[in-house]
Amino acid sequence: MFVDDTDRYDFCSRVARATEMFAWRCRAFCLMGTHYHLLLDVEDNVLQAGMHRINGQYAQEFNKRHGRSGHLRGDRYRIAPVATESHLLRAFRYIVRNPVRAGLCASPADWRWSSYRGTADLEVGFPFVADAAMRECFGRSREAAIRELRAFCEDS
Repeated sequence: MFVDDTDRYDFCSRVARATEMFAWRCRAFCLMGTHYHLLLDVEDNVLQAGMHRINGQYAQEFNKRHGRSGHLRGDRYRIAPVATESHLLRAFRYIVRNPVRAGLCASPADWRWSSYRGTADLEVGFPFVADAAMRECFGRSREAAIRELRAFCEDS
């Protein structure tokens, strides 16, 4: 699904446009080689249109760029509604630790194609990610929230 950084930048720009167009709030994301994860706050009836726009246009551009045709993925995207704050935190941790579980890096902080570095205040984040929305789940004080967020995600 992603061959190189050009693909990843292209995909991120499509997610950024969709968050604006469909009034999504992206709390977290992670791009892997064969798939991606998005943690979104969305209003009713706008997820499907946004995902269709992202995936369809990205697949067309990817195929053109890499001289291939057809679908990039064999199945439709999957959704899992988040019901509680505890579930939200577990979903966030699952997403940012995905590259660690896959053996691609030792720590979520090492993976460039995730929202973790921005949310953990290790660098300027991706502009389409609502980093503060996730940090607020870990405390009122920015410094304490960052410390708690990092401990929650970095500990295996």
